[in-house]
Amino acid sequence: MRLALDLRAFWASAVRDWRQLRRYPTTLIFTLFWPLVLPAVYVYQAKGFGGGSPAALQAFADRAGTAEVAGFLYVGGAMYMWLSVILWGPGAALRQEQQRGTLEELFLTPVARAVIIFGTAPGAIIQVVWMFVVILVALRIVFGVAFGPLEVVRAFAVLAIATPVLIAGAGLFATGVLRLKEVAAAVQGLRGLFQMLCGITFPIVVLPGLARDAALALPPTYVIADIRAVLLSGASLASRGTDLLILALMGVGFGGLALWSFSRAERHARRSGSLGRY
Repeated sequence: MRLALDLRAFWASAVRDWRQLRRYPTTLIFTLFWPLVLPAVYVYQAKGFGGGSPAALQAFADRAGTAEVAGFLYVGGAMYMWLSVILWGPGAALRQEQQRGTLEELFLTPVARAVIIFGTAPGAIIQVVWMFVVILVALRIVFGVAFGPLEVVRAFAVLAIATPVLIAGAGLFATGVLRLKEVAAAVQGLRGLFQMLCGITFPIVVLPGLARDAALALPPTYVIADIRAVLLSGASLASRGTDLLILALMGVGFGGLALWSFSRAERHARRSGSLGRY
């Protein structure tokens, strides 16, 4: 009975976010515009620096595992946009409740804390899938990147496996709202860290040893590498099995850590009386 009520609450949260998304269609325009424009800057920059040199392209292919410069950069750009959506959505959901003045009422509802942390995830997933479709169309039509239906299905499979760990990471980040209150600076810092370490605009093999080790501890590194491999290099899901297993285990670990951290942060807020502080 309790599970059924929690599922109803989770569904209600998802419907609310979907209605808000429809109410402000400029959000969808934003998710159409930036995924196309931001990576294009890097693509033309790379072409300018390469100067059309075959040696430069070969050096890139040796390190990146593909000669598709546009595909490489657009997949990385998609990951950057996905992280932005997830951090500003589920990651900042509790901060938005504070700004609306509804955080205290939310904590009075008799639902599982997992619903409060992850209830906004479906809205973010809709935007992520929409971005992915937009980028695939742009790569195929505008840049002529060759991939077929099978590669697209594999890329969506990687995305499905990676979604839980990304949402769990956002839930872990969301718990910081109860203590930090303001999260904008943290969002910007995390996005910068991911962009620097996770291979969004360059292959991680060019990083120094310690930075490369740090990159391998971050889920986006595996997501970007696996989508590039199955979409641009024709790799099978089985060949990426180790990475996908790591992502699945990270999802379980980060999800449990998010719930544990949220519980501790809630207890601290109740003891200190800081829950209602803006």
